[in-house]
Amino acid sequence: MIQRRLYIYIVAAASFAMVLIGLINLGSTALNQLLNAAPPYSNVRDAYAGFGAVILVGLPVWGIHWWLAQRFAARTADERASAIRRLYLYVVLAATGIALAIYLRRLIEDAAGVVLGSSSDGASITRALWAVLVLAAFWLYHLRTAALDRSRVGESGVSATLRRWYAYGLLFLGLAFLLFGARNLLQQIWVLVVDRSQVIAPGGLVPTALATMLTGLLVWGFHSQWTARPAIVEDDQRSTLRAVQRFLALTGCVALALFGASQLLYYILARLLGIEHPGGVSTNILVALASPVATVIIFGLAWLWIQRQLAADAGAAEATRQAGVRHLYTHLVAFLALGTLAIGAAGLLWTLSDQILNSLLAHPLNDWRDKVSLFVTLVAVGAPMWFTHWRQSPDLAERYTLSRRLYLYATLLGSVLAALISGAIFVYRLLALLLGTSDAIGGAPVIDMGRAMSVILVAAAIGLYHWRVLRADSAARPAASPSGIPLPTGIPSPLVGQDGGLIITITGATELQIRQAMSKLPDGANYTIQK
Repeated sequence: MIQRRLYIYIVAAASFAMVLIGLINLGSTALNQLLNAAPPYSNVRDAYAGFGAVILVGLPVWGIHWWLAQRFAARTADERASAIRRLYLYVVLAATGIALAIYLRRLIEDAAGVVLGSSSDGASITRALWAVLVLAAFWLYHLRTAALDRSRVGESGVSATLRRWYAYGLLFLGLAFLLFGARNLLQQIWVLVVDRSQVIAPGGLVPTALATMLTGLLVWGFHSQWTARPAIVEDDQRSTLRAVQRFLALTGCVALALFGASQLLYYILARLLGIEHPGGVSTNILVALASPVATVIIFGLAWLWIQRQLAADAGAAEATRQAGVRHLYTHLVAFLALGTLAIGAAGLLWTLSDQILNSLLAHPLNDWRDKVSLFVTLVAVGAPMWFTHWRQSPDLAERYTLSRRLYLYATLLGSVLAALISGAIFVYRLLALLLGTSDAIGGAPVIDMGRAMSVILVAAAIGLYHWRVLRADSAARPAASPSGIPLPTGIPSPLVGQDGGLIITITGATELQIRQAMSKLPDGANYTIQK
């Protein structure tokens, strides 16, 4: 049975890919001829022959095997509920969905270029439209087939997992398209406003950004509504893939928002220090601010929105899950903020070390202000974010959570590795200085030793601090009973008699019941009863 299914669906998938490729390319070739556009192939007849052959061979093979698959599925519920069948359906949906998003973006970009007057290539619009129609037809057909199977035999176990991989994968892709497109569009609008010399040129970024944003909105919007249906959302509420997708998106948004904020403050601080072209920016500073401002606005808003979505998901679950999601979020942000802070602190010490040592070696540097402003902004962004999300001594419910342990050990691992690598570099350059290598005369080993020491100091400070936190967490762990079960908190410890025995007070039982219970003590144990 399994072998038959594997054969049918593998052949169906391969032949379906042939049909899809042949139809899209054959239609594009015909449209190029009809519109007198430049053909993408040197020999049009070869294109007709090649893609025509692909269709003529692939279409009947796919039709026969898909007919067999549908026939077997109509006979038994097991066949319709087969995980192999669902694998075929959702792989086809994912492949056609991604291809549809790519061609849809191209269609919107070409159409926007025509509307904005930056392009007049009508043939590219028709080619993209043809591909969109073909892909949309097959995608809708397979989506309807999957929905019909789900309504008749349900979807659980591996089949539900396959659906989640498809749904949340496309959700993530659509959200990425939406956010990056919106960010680029806002950046280009900013540039057009502050710099009147800028125009919407053919092949410019405005149509591209608009197309990316609208494509992402369509892909994300559909799959967001689809996964929000009561039957699906009830099944996916506790799904790991659902949480993973959102935490991946949250991680990206937090990282990009912190990067944008750092870049924005860097440009501002550098100009305050009198640097004309911070970071080598040769354009107007207002134009340069377009990128960080757009990044902070778009990804900052997405950060807040995804955080609320995670809280809403957790709110529909039990209190333990709510707390777990909250802890994971705070430790994730704390980890990213600490990374920003560490890079800024190490870079600042690195720059100061370069300046001091080069001055002592009679090689003064002139670009220190630019670097100082960059690393100061990283510290200014990372430090408050870390202090507001990190708690050294939380309550017991948070102290032993998995997310806190992951944060602590990941930070400790990063610190140790950074100190280890920098320590090796420091010793290497020290030996080079002592042995008088070729670059020792110019003082290069001394400069490198100062840089390595800068990293070592920051890594050691962060590592030692988090190591102490780990020790404090271990010391605060509730004591365990001899059987290995932690003693419950809030219950007073039993009294100890003069002879080392335990004094136990029992209420609500007769003397006979107590003696019957004490009779189960191990051999050699004694007890006395005092009223």
